[in-house]
Amino acid sequence: MTRRAPASIPAAAMLTHFTRASTNATALDNLVAILKDNVIRGSSRMVRGGHPAVCMFDVPIADLRTILDRRNRRRYEPFGIAVDKRYAFTMGARPVIYLPWNEAEKILAPEESWRVVSFEMDKNPPVDWTFEREWRVPGDLRIDLGLAAALVETWKDVDEIFERFDGHPPCAGVIPIAEMFNQPAS
Repeated sequence: MTRRAPASIPAAAMLTHFTRASTNATALDNLVAILKDNVIRGSSRMVRGGHPAVCMFDVPIADLRTILDRRNRRRYEPFGIAVDKRYAFTMGARPVIYLPWNEAEKILAPEESWRVVSFEMDKNPPVDWTFEREWRVPGDLRIDLGLAAALVETWKDVDEIFERFDGHPPCAGVIPIAEMFNQPAS
């Protein structure tokens, strides 16, 4: 009898964080600020309890196509940073806990609510963000840029990053995501 290999879901070696445009900066400008400051600033947007956290995905870069679909552009733009997962873990990053809020409130102290993402299968439509495989860090995340790569949409954006840093971006590399997805950028 042949033994079947156990099923496995590959984990990504990197955690990715994406920026968005703000009222006074583009998503690219916000990525440049992360690279200049060596820090991703935590936000309380969509984080329960008002405790700021940095949100990241545990998804291989090549599989980000679904998350970065144009229909999600209000949430995610194709500008971000990929950080070594082991480094992020040492800095306090942890996988989120997907639970209904009423269960989470029973088992976690209020100051730990940043760890929870709502998972409500009884709603219509269901609330299910598990496909994001989210990790969070409470507060801000200081970055070792030698263990990080900038993610941009196109080769034009790669050139822009190099220009803004006089030819020497302070990270391990700059990756044009649209090229990986074999999609022309618009």
